[in-house]
Amino acid sequence: MIKELYQIKLYETTLNVTQTSIDSIRKKNITKSGCRVYENGYIGVAGTFGEATKDTWERAIKNLELKIPYDYDVSKDAQRTRDLRILDLSPEQFVDKSEKFLETLRTEFPEFIFSNKIKLIETEVVLKNDIGLEYLNYDKSVFLELIFKHVNSVNIFDSGVFYQGREFDIDKILEETRPQLKAFNNEVELPNLEKALVIVGDETLDKISESLNGESLGRGTSMFNKKVGTKAFSDNFTFYGDLSDEAFHVPFFDAEGSVLENDICSLIENGVILRGYTDKKNSKEFSFMNTASASASYDDVPTLGIMNISIKKSDKTFVELVGGEPVIFAVVASGGDCTNNGDFATPVQMAYLMQNGKYIGKLPEFSMGGNIYEIFGNDYIGLSKDKFAFNQNLLICRMNINK
Repeated sequence: MIKELYQIKLYETTLNVTQTSIDSIRKKNITKSGCRVYENGYIGVAGTFGEATKDTWERAIKNLELKIPYDYDVSKDAQRTRDLRILDLSPEQFVDKSEKFLETLRTEFPEFIFSNKIKLIETEVVLKNDIGLEYLNYDKSVFLELIFKHVNSVNIFDSGVFYQGREFDIDKILEETRPQLKAFNNEVELPNLEKALVIVGDETLDKISESLNGESLGRGTSMFNKKVGTKAFSDNFTFYGDLSDEAFHVPFFDAEGSVLENDICSLIENGVILRGYTDKKNSKEFSFMNTASASASYDDVPTLGIMNISIKKSDKTFVELVGGEPVIFAVVASGGDCTNNGDFATPVQMAYLMQNGKYIGKLPEFSMGGNIYEIFGNDYIGLSKDKFAFNQNLLICRMNINK
């Protein structure tokens, strides 16, 4: 019998913001411990809040009687600790800096009302067993997600200010936020172009991620079913599973203890679809490479999850990528969809017009779309090497624009 502990610890300070002020503070200190036992091709799992106890292990052993199959090699004989906690900030300092940030917004931009949350998050994920496996991953970051509305607006919210990082430099965040808020007050028209340069978000990548699910590929239900091994996108488009320290609160190991060489694995490389993302089960069933994509609650059996995905960065900055062309920065775009043929469309509720790296003004609502084989093919510009806005690298392509 093999015994294995899967443990997740969360330390979180959440500031609830209303009317551009902190109205409450909530603190979490949660430990979730999952006990797993493996024997004769079966797995038994039991979980508890707090540290695992003798009773937790006994329940896991008892659950072997459920005959849940797990006929895969259990990860063993490996040790690694990754500690990404470079943010030297106490909860008290976090509250103080957040209040200073909000005070500046109240003073400089009284015409906007900010709400939602600012969080200080610290995580610790452990996976260890009695056959030599011991993996530990630590991380700590600030997550700022403030939505705002103009005092004269009839909308629930108009736009937002977003940030996640392992530092909390409020001066730097304000330096980025000020030109956005000033531009919001300047209404401009859409460029008179059928196709325009657009800064897009993850919503344009959702169909690609969905179609790279290893089980869907193995069963022939994926949009990419007949495209594995073929070139479908731009030479500059590389899409990879990312367990590196670029990702926030994503351990370098999955829920089964699988890892990746250098913590990354290309799924699409230079436009060629190489593989889907898999766990041990789907890797074995379909003879696919295991891409360390198992996911599990602390008290459940690991299954195939949604892999953390990144795009290879360009060697150019945002301004270098777009030159002097006008650019649409789609900040809020929800309600879109993509067909199995790759046709994508979405309404854009809020966007800025930019040019030469500067915010010009706020655009009216519109819709944008295209086929993803074109969006990330001939119309693909790249992912900026610099983090120009929201502490993020910007993803740029050309898309059809409609009023």
